[in-house]
Amino acid sequence: MRVVVTGADGFVGRPTCRRLAAEGHQVIALIRHRRPVDDLAAHQIIVVEDLGTGHALDQAVKGADALVHLAARTHVMKETSPAPEAEFTRVNVDLTAHVAEAALRAGLKRFVFVSSVKVNGEQTGGIPFTAEMPPAPLDWYGRSKAKAEEVLRSTAGNKLDVVILRPPLMYGPGMKGNFARLFAMAERGIPLPFASIHNSRDVLSVFSLADLINRVVSHPAAAGRTFMARDGTALSTPQLFQAIAQSLGRNARLFPVPTAMLSLAGTLTGRSAEVQRLTGGLELDDRATREALQWAPPASMQETLRETAVWWKRRLTGSG
Repeated sequence: MRVVVTGADGFVGRPTCRRLAAEGHQVIALIRHRRPVDDLAAHQIIVVEDLGTGHALDQAVKGADALVHLAARTHVMKETSPAPEAEFTRVNVDLTAHVAEAALRAGLKRFVFVSSVKVNGEQTGGIPFTAEMPPAPLDWYGRSKAKAEEVLRSTAGNKLDVVILRPPLMYGPGMKGNFARLFAMAERGIPLPFASIHNSRDVLSVFSLADLINRVVSHPAAAGRTFMARDGTALSTPQLFQAIAQSLGRNARLFPVPTAMLSLAGTLTGRSAEVQRLTGGLELDDRATREALQWAPPASMQETLRETAVWWKRRLTGSG
């Protein structure tokens, strides 16, 4: 198959291109900026600076069989846009619609959209999220992804097979955001007040997501479905931090502080959302994914963390 990948040089895009190419697909990688991408596994690399401009995008998707849409504005740790909600809408909703319209014009068979578990919400209270639950996003990013899903289904109609994936927090080489911050704290050996946190959160290796994308680009049972995915074993924040520290050859220096006090500190410092992510639970039920697609995550957490630690140390020394 000839598969177009938007955001191909990003955190998810690079392993996705490698996995698709390894399967024998002809990968057409779309990137925004001209820069060295010699390590990108692709049959062809095309620079499309703006996915909203029809001609360049139409030429890029011409003759393709499937499209994997990864280009997005993700969760922003430090917001710099003067109009963040409008920017999330422009990138995650409007551009998704443009890409879907181009796919329809080109007669593509399948459109794979990587959304987010944030469409479901921010926290579970003992009942894992499923794809069938009504959306309940709480931030601009989650709302933009939920709207993108809605617009995508409407645009595609019955002419394009749409597959939606909602991963949780992902990790692996090239990661940013909250997982990268945990790595930084583990590397520096900073004592952290996590020992009294007894939550349960699902995460997903970026390599497993890439494998799932490879599965759904052609699997007949994937058409029109929305899928959850996770590593398989939910962890508490202390367990996750200990695993990260171990991968770096460090000791996890954790001490107990009641979660109520952590929440109060978050409120007083304006970091309630960050504390909630550390102390709250977020679990997924991905049994439907595994059963419908005969799929299981191929990458273990230990393997991915080891590879991530190697990348992290190279990054710190400026060698990778």
